[in-house]
Amino acid sequence: MKIVIDANMFISALIWDGIPETVVNRVADRSDTLFISDAILDEIDRTFRKPKFGRSEDHVVSFVAYIKKIGKIVTISPEHRVMGVCRDRRDDKYIECALAAGAGYIISGDRDLLDLKEYGGIKIVNARDYLDVAGG
Repeated sequence: MKIVIDANMFISALIWDGIPETVVNRVADRSDTLFISDAILDEIDRTFRKPKFGRSEDHVVSFVAYIKKIGKIVTISPEHRVMGVCRDRRDDKYIECALAAGAGYIISGDRDLLDLKEYGGIKIVNARDYLDVAGG
């Protein structure tokens, strides 16, 4: 399946074992196709650099490089731009990426995204619900 994963889901997958890690592993083993945008990569980079995660510069750089390796970067063209779809406008980048990629799912733990449930035919679900659908 074609998917977009939010930044916090990536961070959770890296730090803790469990369901988010299983979702990322599905991408790594090519069961799913991950789409990412530069804006999403920037958020992952910024989030992972927060002192509370205690990660070195090398670790952050290698983690972002890994995501680039397993994902496909999409360019967001004007017809895929959205504004104010999510309560938190910073989350609109996930919808834009999914629209540009033709993705079927956005996987997130963020209520601002999850409360939408669907946008433009893209289902917005948490990791557990996604794995239930994907059979993982």
